[in-house]
Amino acid sequence: MLKRIFGYYNYLPVYLILIFLFNLFFLQLPLLSVFGYEFSATNSILIVLLSGWYFIPLIKKIKTDSKQLKTYAQNFYAAATSLLLVPLLVSLTHSLLTYTCSIKDGLLFYLVITVPSVMIGFAFAVISVSISNRLNRIILILIFLIVLSIPLFEFYFNPQIYFFNPIFGFYPGTIYDEGLSVTTKLAVYRLLNLAYFAMVSYALFKLLAKGMKLKFIALTASFAVAASFIYLSPDFGYSTTFRRLDSELSETAVTEHFIIHYPPELDTKLVKAIAVYHEFDYSELKRFFGYDYPGKINSYLFRSNQQKKNLFGTANADVAKPWMNCDFITYTDYNSTLKHEIAHCYSSVFGSGLFKVAAGLNPYLIEGIAVAADPVYDGNSIDYMASLAFNNGYKLDLNSFYNSLSFYTQASSYSYIYAGSFASFLIKSFGISKFKNFYKSGNFYTSYGTSLKEMLKRYYSTLADSAISEKKDEATYYFGRSSIFYKKCPRFVEDRIRKAWYYFGIKDYDEAERLFREALNASNNYAAIIGYASCLQKTDSLKEAVNFLSENINQFENSAYFYSLELKLGDLYSLDGNFADADSIYGNLILQDPSRTYFYLASLRRDLMTPDSLLAHYLEGNDFDKFFILKEFNSANYNFYSIPVMIDLADSFNENYDLFISTFRKKIDVTDFASSYAMYRLSNYMLAHLDFYNARKMAALALRFKGDDNFESMLKENYYKTNWFYLHRDILNKIRWK
Repeated sequence: MLKRIFGYYNYLPVYLILIFLFNLFFLQLPLLSVFGYEFSATNSILIVLLSGWYFIPLIKKIKTDSKQLKTYAQNFYAAATSLLLVPLLVSLTHSLLTYTCSIKDGLLFYLVITVPSVMIGFAFAVISVSISNRLNRIILILIFLIVLSIPLFEFYFNPQIYFFNPIFGFYPGTIYDEGLSVTTKLAVYRLLNLAYFAMVSYALFKLLAKGMKLKFIALTASFAVAASFIYLSPDFGYSTTFRRLDSELSETAVTEHFIIHYPPELDTKLVKAIAVYHEFDYSELKRFFGYDYPGKINSYLFRSNQQKKNLFGTANADVAKPWMNCDFITYTDYNSTLKHEIAHCYSSVFGSGLFKVAAGLNPYLIEGIAVAADPVYDGNSIDYMASLAFNNGYKLDLNSFYNSLSFYTQASSYSYIYAGSFASFLIKSFGISKFKNFYKSGNFYTSYGTSLKEMLKRYYSTLADSAISEKKDEATYYFGRSSIFYKKCPRFVEDRIRKAWYYFGIKDYDEAERLFREALNASNNYAAIIGYASCLQKTDSLKEAVNFLSENINQFENSAYFYSLELKLGDLYSLDGNFADADSIYGNLILQDPSRTYFYLASLRRDLMTPDSLLAHYLEGNDFDKFFILKEFNSANYNFYSIPVMIDLADSFNENYDLFISTFRKKIDVTDFASSYAMYRLSNYMLAHLDFYNARKMAALALRFKGDDNFESMLKENYYKTNWFYLHRDILNKIRWK
């Protein structure tokens, strides 16, 4: 009886039990437990392989007994339906019994990504049997592995980090871009997959009993069509070669050590400043690593995060490919992440393997050396940040150094900071040479003559600082976040929030409100709460917005998102005329001091609480209104809290540099944090506009205030940078344009 049950339809129950067990296991894993993209892509991989394995004996029987074609067709439909239904029922049942993000989105992913997998598996089986009657299952596995490995070749030889592939449909890039939904491009791609593999199956199926010559012609034609699609895929947007990238980033600036590729719409003056930043970062890295980099590094600058996502595969992350001598960044990040990415290229000189990175592809080492080479995080030294985390309960057990997964399951700031701080500790204590050996070999004891555990004790002792333990809110702001693996419905929520802000931007507040509400129904996301409150504000429901935010803010206490919600609530109170409560919230933010940005934003709002309600006009105005309100506010006396905001606004709409600088003709006295930080920001603004003399002057002025060691270190580094720019200003005349 068991044999009859399990032997039903060519042992189909065995395959169904296998796929059922796999899907029960998936329910225990982050992201895969959600009825969405990861679930669908993983099941597509599984079903392609299992269905191909299942169909081989059926196809072989048809080859020898075509009279039973109707019976075999029933087997096919029963298998295809069952293999697709089992994962669907498991995930839907789990969703209904626990929680669901979006049944509609899940079904779309499943329909577009997973459903074609049965036809692809069937095609692989037909191809395998057509090639060999005896070795067909070995051939099936080879075909599966070859097609599955195509992204590895694309990743290695192409600039992209996103991939379209018949077996899993689509891989979006890094984990830092959470929003994901079924796009027209993906749907068309899967329809092309379905059409191609259906035609291949039909053609070869008809020729099963024919001679090898005809099958060889059909197979050759099939491979030729596939190769043609791969070759033409950049033209359809399904891959990105350097040819496609160079056609979009068509302008080139060449310096002594870099070839900078950028889109034609970027201002030449800005590109000159970015070019000098490249050479400054190079000089710093040369000093850190102790050698010149062999050859020139190709630096690709994208005009926006969206262009970078479309061409490269990530919107929110800047990336380097060390084995290609290339870095890829959004142009606005030239003063924040550029040095880090160049450091990845620099470390390729002593890297190992095909990718010229750390042994075992260890992310703690790969990112650790880059962070140590660029030891600044949001204007703070990396050692300060690690100490801030350590002394406020955000401790990372670096004994898991060799567990790559532990790096990614933490919030990115957490992992990067500890990895960089530990690498910096090793380099400062024992020199760069030993770290290079560790990086290349992956063997800690051989490189340092002691165990990792013993070294970590020494490292942790350097982080202990009781004074820093008082900065609880700053630690919460930087480290009180979750990685994508621990968020509820991250793909769905982020997708809805992104779309909602788009509609908010075009003033379709009803649609934006609906999408924010969808996101909130799935997860209490702080950005959705702010967005929903902003929609209520724009639709003349100010009191309702205040009540909504007041009711929801406390659930985010002790998280990084609390401070954004506080600022928004203070703004809503101000617009509603409740200045007492607004002032209380702004004052609380100032006392909390989670970051320099929140400190000056809250301080500025308090200063704008003038008798003529200047704050309300400021909050209601667009960027131009805000800028001119602040410019007038500085006409009699400087308000130093407003200067960083004015700089950001001036950058956003390309204010004329000379007109902007004319605001600062009065004498400037630096006596406190606000004035010092304002001059620091102003010096960086001047650098970006090639005013090296005044940039150095402002940097020196900022140093007149002596803050804590961390702040003073930032100011000293800034003065060193502005002085370097001034002394090496002749670089501007050496840039070659292509």
